[in-house]
Amino acid sequence: MKDPAELLDYLIGSLSVLPWMVVVWKSYSPKKTYREIFGIVLGLICGWLSTVIILQLHPILWPETDFVSKKKVSLLTQTAHIAFIKAGMVEEGFKIFFILLLSFLFGFDYKNQRFLTPVVIIAGYVALGFSLIENTEYIRREVDGKKLDIFLARTIHSSNIHLLINICFALFLLKSNLRNDLRSKLELIGFAFLLAVIQHGVVDFLLIPGATIGLWIATALFVGIWVWVTRDWKTLVYLEDKNTLIPASEYSSQSN
Repeated sequence: MKDPAELLDYLIGSLSVLPWMVVVWKSYSPKKTYREIFGIVLGLICGWLSTVIILQLHPILWPETDFVSKKKVSLLTQTAHIAFIKAGMVEEGFKIFFILLLSFLFGFDYKNQRFLTPVVIIAGYVALGFSLIENTEYIRREVDGKKLDIFLARTIHSSNIHLLINICFALFLLKSNLRNDLRSKLELIGFAFLLAVIQHGVVDFLLIPGATIGLWIATALFVGIWVWVTRDWKTLVYLEDKNTLIPASEYSSQSN
């Protein structure tokens, strides 16, 4: 049986993603079928699985060494490596793999060869499943007197960041429906993955040093992404559900 303190940490970690789970669920206006609900639950599980896999692979990919490297590496380079490679590329790589897998299983119309709107809520729950375990690990490692601070930080910033990055990727899947040929679709999805890595890397690069100015710049960045995602959500999910035809020229410039 798990230690009561460890169970409490998992409870606190769950509470750090619960508000965002409600936001995504309520924001998705189309009626959810049992099949889609199953996909959403699997999304949460796959997000959790992504974190577990990364935690297991971390000591293999980046083993700790007890010697001093002869090659001098600047703090800036180290921070960039952690932000864009160890965090951005690896974390987004696993999350997006599961998002694509579940999207083809539960959010793809094979007859018409197009992604369907459930991909956005599936992506959101993969992100939140990932955040649940990641937040719990941070909370578990923190001393008792600072657990509340780390809980608030993970709830307001980290859960939010993972959610936005992956919903943004899912919206690009819907935008790929506008492309006529397979190569063009794949290029757009590839760009969406690269964008997710960059978004993740930039925000971690700003937050890792722990400076207040970095926190405020990262916050401003994701307020902008919230506006971007909200606008595209309205166009690609809300209006799509109402069978409203929107000319391609009115879509976000990101689809170019």
